[in-house]
Amino acid sequence: MDFEKEMKRLAEISEKMKASDLPLDESMKLYTEAVELTKKLKEYINGAKLTVEKLEEQ
Repeated sequence: MDFEKEMKRLAEISEKMKASDLPLDESMKLYTEAVELTKKLKEYINGAKLTVEKLEEQ
């Protein structure tokens, strides 16, 4: 996973969704993608946090 790339895509989606001229169908697709990206990013961050905690215990 490329964390920075995924974060950039999430920011792009956010900007697109701020535009009120998107059709509902496109908005729903972008929203769904954003939710999936958010889940992946949270999992990545949680994994990184666990790694740091394990390293601190040593």
